[in-house]
Amino acid sequence: MTRYRARAVLLLFLLLNLTACTSWQPAATPSPTQFVEVEQPDRVRVTVRDGTELVLEEPSVEGDELLGTVEEASVRVPFGDIFRLEVRRFSVGQTVMWVAVGVAAPVLLYYLAFVSVMTLTN
Repeated sequence: MTRYRARAVLLLFLLLNLTACTSWQPAATPSPTQFVEVEQPDRVRVTVRDGTELVLEEPSVEGDELLGTVEEASVRVPFGDIFRLEVRRFSVGQTVMWVAVGVAAPVLLYYLAFVSVMTLTN
């Protein structure tokens, strides 16, 4: 029974790592209005011209403004003030890196343990 429990815990950690392989990526369309209306993302990160970053939940378009909530407060950002609009998406680069680390770390630990045991026995 404990052998299967260890596998379940390992699979849980693997699943958690794979779901964490996302990053903020630029919106796919040149117009923030089109992007929000077509994609209807749950959350977007907006960088305003003064450098302020806001993560808006449930964004929507009303006239020439982007509406959303930040920590339960309603926020309106005029499209003319938006410098960059990003959305959280799957990141191939991060996934490849974490899979490589996940494979290399146990191999390296096994090698180090083997070398230390061989050193102690000689």
